[in-house]
Amino acid sequence: MESELGRLRLYLFGLFRLEREKHEIAFPARKVESLLAYLALHPEAHSRDTLATLMWGDSDTKEARHSLRTALSTLNRLFGDHALIADRTAVRINPNAALWVDVHEFDALTRQPGEPDDLERAIKLYRDDLLVDFHDEWIQAIRERYLQRYVAALLHLAQAMRARSEYDRAIEYAAMALARDALNEQAHHQLMFCHVALGNRPAAQRQYDKLVQMLRDEFNLEPSAETRALYDWIRHAPAQREAREAQITNLPIPLTSFIGRKRETAEVKRLLTSSSPSLSGAGLGVSGPSMGQRSSPRLITLTGAGGSGKTRLAIQAATDLIDYFKDGVWWVELAPVVSEAFVPQAVAKALGVQEASDQALTDTITNHLCDKHALLILDNCEHVLAVCGRLAQTLLQACPDLRILVTSREPLGMLGEVTWPVPTLSLPDSHKLSLVQALLEYEGFRLFIERAQAVNAGFALTDDQALAIAQICRRLDGIPLAIELAAARVRSMSVDRIAANLNDRFNLLTGGNRSALPRHQTLRATIDWSYALLSEPERILFRQLSVLVGGWTLEAAEAVASELGMPNAELRKGDAPSFHTSHSRLVDKSLVLAEQHYGDMRYRMLETIREYAAEKLVGSGEQVRIRDIHLDFFT
Repeated sequence: MESELGRLRLYLFGLFRLEREKHEIAFPARKVESLLAYLALHPEAHSRDTLATLMWGDSDTKEARHSLRTALSTLNRLFGDHALIADRTAVRINPNAALWVDVHEFDALTRQPGEPDDLERAIKLYRDDLLVDFHDEWIQAIRERYLQRYVAALLHLAQAMRARSEYDRAIEYAAMALARDALNEQAHHQLMFCHVALGNRPAAQRQYDKLVQMLRDEFNLEPSAETRALYDWIRHAPAQREAREAQITNLPIPLTSFIGRKRETAEVKRLLTSSSPSLSGAGLGVSGPSMGQRSSPRLITLTGAGGSGKTRLAIQAATDLIDYFKDGVWWVELAPVVSEAFVPQAVAKALGVQEASDQALTDTITNHLCDKHALLILDNCEHVLAVCGRLAQTLLQACPDLRILVTSREPLGMLGEVTWPVPTLSLPDSHKLSLVQALLEYEGFRLFIERAQAVNAGFALTDDQALAIAQICRRLDGIPLAIELAAARVRSMSVDRIAANLNDRFNLLTGGNRSALPRHQTLRATIDWSYALLSEPERILFRQLSVLVGGWTLEAAEAVASELGMPNAELRKGDAPSFHTSHSRLVDKSLVLAEQHYGDMRYRMLETIREYAAEKLVGSGEQVRIRDIHLDFFT
């Protein structure tokens, strides 16, 4: 491999700079620099006419083409003959050229952020705004896009530091975000939270006052409802005697508003606060237990299919209860945890607990929580269920005032666990639609409108569009992630075209939030995560059930699937799970819905999940045989 020292290094953040072996290469003209920067930022092939017009549009055609040829010759001389791939019609940078570009490295580190170390490396690359001293028109939009991604990376780092109870570092990153985007309300939220966590409520109040003044001076606007609610909470929070007692929450600060879910939020809050031994629920909007209730749940698991909004609902309910739990509300993000062995470390980091050399970490966590009235939230547990269940059982047995809220695609399966399936968003009837109803009553519709306007400020709702949007939301089963991904397409497609292309939804609904976890960036990746966690017999049954398009009874599924599994060696083994076991596991994992119909139980898949299962069925090569068996059974 060619040594790093011998490679060309192109720096586009800040001032343009090209280096070989740490020595800067001088360019004869700014236009040559601009051409190289454009080719580096757009590595696909470009027609010569397009490049000539873009770079020398103020010249006549012949002169512009001559200037392009001269610039390309200069780049070949500086780079070498194999740096560019060019013919009579098109030009591109050779993808195999030994050229390192800081923007490409930044893209790789922020496209699918996992560990904070990656984001820290990314923000160090961002020396200043992209090509800060260039004034070409084509640069403006790209420069703004990278600035937004830089600020988003800083906010994610601030949140990661809060999750570790490292409040000083969180403040540092939030302040860096504000240095680039002074009116970013999420950055102000992070600072307000951190100041309170460090016992400095006056500093949090001053941060709010500063934001209010800037919004009024710059835009004659007031802070958002979320910011005002946070300020009200800070203003009325009880004073703390010392900094450690003031560390009351590390809850994530959502970057988007919360749509609907009033009934669901109230119910989760009621479950978390019923018959609590320490505090009353006055002023929280939660109802207590009935008079005959002898015990209240202390372990509540929110279940649902991928993208159904479990995490967002947990954040909203927990945020409303910060005052309720006097010793704090603590968030543990388990999605990045790759092994069950690291679950206790993730919990300890969130609580700010230091590992002791003479004590098991689980014991240290238990001792820390044993006398506290607190809420512990374990988010995204489906891939580490066993260890989460054991840890929850240990903590609840030793900590009488502790409540645990879990989000998972399936329950932990613990004694005393209350499972609460998260429903999809309410949707309008696309055949009985009024625009007023859709906007005022239906959560899925409101979510689409808000996210569409976020990516396309010029998006204007019309009556014709309202019907198409209702169809989109209904065909996506009210799954929040799917609706958000569809709305993101408004930046380049009409709503009618989006609706028309939903038959290919898994290829259409991509390109979501780049800063989200990889499995939340596309609709397919979200369901891939659930499918990967299935056992082989469960996968077989899952894809075979896709032939039962209108839902099924247990009798129908068993009659069809009893034959379907026979050719598979995994199901012929003596220790293979029964049909009923596998079917129940698919219900537990939120891939199959169980519903009462006239006293009998029927089952179905959300249409989005059924289409995914049908794709898997086609890929297995079993489609024709299974359809024949399905036909035989029903005839």
